[in-house]
Amino acid sequence: MSPWVTLSVAVLFVSFGSILVRLAAAPALAVSFYRLAFASLLLLPFAARETRRSWPALDGRRQILLLVSGVALAVHFATWIASLSYTTVAASVLLVNTAPLFAIVLSSLFLRERPSVTIQVATPVAFAGAALIAVGEPGGSSSSLLGNGLALVGAVALAAYQVIGRGLRHALPLNAYVLGVWATSAVVLGALTLSFGVPFGGYSARTWLLFLALAVVPTIGGHGLANKSLRSLPAPTVGLFLLGEPVIASILAWLLFQETPGPRTLAGGVVVLGALSFVLARRG
Repeated sequence: MSPWVTLSVAVLFVSFGSILVRLAAAPALAVSFYRLAFASLLLLPFAARETRRSWPALDGRRQILLLVSGVALAVHFATWIASLSYTTVAASVLLVNTAPLFAIVLSSLFLRERPSVTIQVATPVAFAGAALIAVGEPGGSSSSLLGNGLALVGAVALAAYQVIGRGLRHALPLNAYVLGVWATSAVVLGALTLSFGVPFGGYSARTWLLFLALAVVPTIGGHGLANKSLRSLPAPTVGLFLLGEPVIASILAWLLFQETPGPRTLAGGVVVLGALSFVLARRG
């Protein structure tokens, strides 16, 4: 399958993440923990053989990178999912997808990748659109600014996760790598859940089903396929492509929650979409 097709399907699946989080109506840390824990358990039967063979062969440096990648993913989910309690789906999802701006810097520093002219032009444009959203709507509440800030922290963590994954692309089979970072993330999130006194149980059957749906659709389907595309596409390109997520997620939020983006969010979204269209037309 073409990596571009793989990435397109990943965007579709990932776009349901924010909607499922909202529907779960549970504490952010609990949602994050069960999303990664269930995803790890579901992947385990398919990754066990590759994992047993490849993990012991990793040198110390790569083992540390694998752990750091998992921690970065945990920070991403914890902060981004928390942001959805304070700001709109459109603002949160668009801001977290400013990760390409940070991925370019990290890729240049650690992977010595030089982004194409297309990426260099499109990324600042996309970030400018996101910045318009981050300042909030006129007369907006302070809680929305908190949510926007949490989403930006999630963007930095997502960029680190993507770049580290790119750096490990030749060291591990895909399933073994994904299981490693997801399981590490689940352990970190479980520790945070315990530390902050967030309950692990007592949720309704509907919420448990939504936890499972989060593991299957955006995590295994969405992030799993995005990881696959990172094997053949640069991290900044993958990150920019994933900017299509806010469009689908915002439409779903409007249909399900009657959540209408404000003028600044819409204007910023147009700018981001323009940058994405430029990248797609030029194919990075």
